Amino acid sequence: MILAFSITSVMVYATVLLGLGVGIRFFVGRQRFNRRGYGGAQHYSAYWSAILTSTFEGVLMIISALAIVSGTLLLVIELFNSHL
Repeated sequence: MILAFSITSVMVYATVLLGLGVGIRFFVGRQRFNRRGYGGAQHYSAYWSAILTSTFEGVLMIISALAIVSGTLLLVIELFNSHL
């Protein structure tokens, strides 16, 4: 049995969303890792820097989670619809 597999535009969008979500997570994780000291705590230069950076990174993590979930859902729905 031969399965015909064609890449649709929805699959491309889903892959881009997945890649973007994972990329954002790696970026934020790398930034957090580079701020850590010997004790494992993150070191900031000022209080407001800590507040703004933490808020911005939190928003980025929410955006990345939404991108990963929506990309996965798009991919699953498209694969399900293409085999009907």
